[in-house]
Amino acid sequence: MTSSNTNIDNNVYEDEIDLKQLFQAIWKGKIIIILITTVVAISSIFYALSLTNYFTSEAVLVSRDAQTSSPISQFSDIASLAGLGAISGQSNSTYKMIEIIKSRDFVKHLISFDDVLPSLLAYDQYDFGEGKLYFNAEDYDSEEKKWVRQSSAGKSAIPTYLEAHQAYIKMLSIGQDKITGFVNIKFEHVSPVFAQQFLELIIKEANSLNRKKDIADSKAALEYLTRELSQTSKVDIKNSINLLIEGQLETQMMASIHEEYSLVVLEPPFVPEKRSRPTRSLIVIISTLLGGIFSVVLVLIRYFFSSK
Repeated sequence: MTSSNTNIDNNVYEDEIDLKQLFQAIWKGKIIIILITTVVAISSIFYALSLTNYFTSEAVLVSRDAQTSSPISQFSDIASLAGLGAISGQSNSTYKMIEIIKSRDFVKHLISFDDVLPSLLAYDQYDFGEGKLYFNAEDYDSEEKKWVRQSSAGKSAIPTYLEAHQAYIKMLSIGQDKITGFVNIKFEHVSPVFAQQFLELIIKEANSLNRKKDIADSKAALEYLTRELSQTSKVDIKNSINLLIEGQLETQMMASIHEEYSLVVLEPPFVPEKRSRPTRSLIVIISTLLGGIFSVVLVLIRYFFSSK
């Protein structure tokens, strides 16, 4: 028993010596630790200051459920039998509108507006004093409104809508709250003004395109229903067709009187005053901590090899 206790005490004593030696090694290398940590901290400050500021505009929307605004939903079974299921108010679902906003075809439509394409792909910096967005002169001549970038293999000087879509998706954030059903949409850009204006354009055009499509589909449905009505003599079928016609007329009415046809704005986009990224203080703190840890590990490695 005495021998085993002595061995345990010796092991504890050796561990204590090792810990003391480690602390002594760290203390002897304190100059290296301070120097490396300071260099990393200063470098991280310059790096954080060199990063471009980005601003995020947000909006809260709610889908206008067509099934609650049109009586045609009451006759969905009849509409299916008549081959009109695709024309019903189901086209106004929230998920469909989200996918439309994220789609390549929608981006292709958006870049047809002035200055949208260069603002997505050729922006450089935003001047708050002038309230102006500057473009990269190597890619886009803002005075001539002309693309001047060097065309590479398989790419033209003017960016394609596919390139625009890649940049657009990185800047856009959209999703539906599972509890409230509200649609939260955000857009990030170096220009807070462009972020707000472009988000307004996204909402407006998504509503406009879906409204035009529903009006066109409704007109086609009315032509079909009117033709079928004139060709049948059965009273019950005529009554059913008349109900469907009534529903299509109400669909056209709703599309005509509501600019916010599919997505109703609860909280409109705003011009952000504070940047959304980068968080410079966090970058400096994390970099300094990592620099300190690295310097301590380096000192201990040197001590280990020197002791060997």
